[in-house]
Amino acid sequence: MIFSVRRFIELIRFLLVLITCTLVSYGIITLLSERFLPANPYHEPHGNAVKVVKIIDNSERHDMDWYYSRLQLFFMVGE
Repeated sequence: MIFSVRRFIELIRFLLVLITCTLVSYGIITLLSERFLPANPYHEPHGNAVKVVKIIDNSERHDMDWYYSRLQLFFMVGE
């Protein structure tokens, strides 16, 4: 087996360019994400926010029948 120094140097140069490009692109993506993404996406909303979740008490049994029928309709129709 013939070992070529020129081919080995080309391989090393290719790997260095690949690693350099990878690190530069990672740095650019990190800077852009810090710039455009919010710091805390789960912060408490302010302004005219509406609460979507309603806590259901087990004592309200008549309301649960409506939820069961809606769930059954969802499974049957996909509505």
